[in-house]
Amino acid sequence: MAQVMAGTSAVPVSHAIDLAFLFPDDGQDRHDALIAETRRHLGGCVHAIEMALRLSLAHDATIAAALDRAPDPLCWPMICARPTLLAPGLLAHMRMRAGMSLLLRPAGQPDIERAEEGETLLRADDATIGECLSALMLAQMRWIAPGGEDHPMRPDLPAEYYSDLLWSVAACLAMVVQRGSAEPDDQIPAAFERSGWALLADHDENIGPIAEAERLVRRLGERADAPELLGGVLDQRQFLLFAALTARHLRLGAAQVAELLVSGQPAQLAALCCALGGSGDDFRHLLLALQPARPSLSDAAIVSATDGFRALTQEQAQAGIALLRTPAPFRAKLHHLMQVMPA
Repeated sequence: MAQVMAGTSAVPVSHAIDLAFLFPDDGQDRHDALIAETRRHLGGCVHAIEMALRLSLAHDATIAAALDRAPDPLCWPMICARPTLLAPGLLAHMRMRAGMSLLLRPAGQPDIERAEEGETLLRADDATIGECLSALMLAQMRWIAPGGEDHPMRPDLPAEYYSDLLWSVAACLAMVVQRGSAEPDDQIPAAFERSGWALLADHDENIGPIAEAERLVRRLGERADAPELLGGVLDQRQFLLFAALTARHLRLGAAQVAELLVSGQPAQLAALCCALGGSGDDFRHLLLALQPARPSLSDAAIVSATDGFRALTQEQAQAGIALLRTPAPFRAKLHHLMQVMPA
């Protein structure tokens, strides 16, 4: 962590700790499933963006020749060596989608049978619902398909995170090109900027699994409020659809709910379940279902969290959900003040 922090005083300590665990430099294999999956998503998206940038710059003979002499792929090893290129928000998003991938891929394999059960659960006369469900399943399969860090993955990221990762990749490529030039060339940054803006203009953030799950829930309309639907999709491990349905019920964002499922505090998950009208058994079932992405949820931790759930009132749960609807920076600063200031 000290090496990660060196010369980067603006990096939050918590983010530096995350980076140190994600990119250990002591040769020890400390990767649990969530860390390994997060690296797979990061590396895959970096490779895909690098391929797109190289293709976009192929018409420039000078840059293309310099990149041809460079290793391919180039950017992921550079980012692994300098992980502070990754912003906290981007890293949190990648951890969320990695956790969702683990939940959607029991025992390390795509859950085809569960997908077929989901089609049965939501079968309706409206063909558009079937189309939306198929689009969701296909988008999920892109996340859970087998592959390593060096396997390109479609960068179906929200626009802000795609932009962040795109400019990191562009900076890695541009640095190698500039260092390989015999003399300074002020046209190199301009060429990378043009290609970057072109890729940003073509980016569609509405093709990812979370967006597809939200689209499906909108298509369902009032049918999404059926009381048995939430339990049904959870039983079938359709976690993104569960997140989108929960978001509709509680007026939250589906991505926010997905992040809570992967890394939220037990008290937040308890408030979520209680506000949905769940029982203690429902809450325990939810925690058990989340274990593939949350190894800290041991049997003892689940028993303790369930005891805390039973002591939670509906008013406390609703207050917790109301706080989740406020901006994230406000919640973070409020939590900080409550921790450091005496009552």
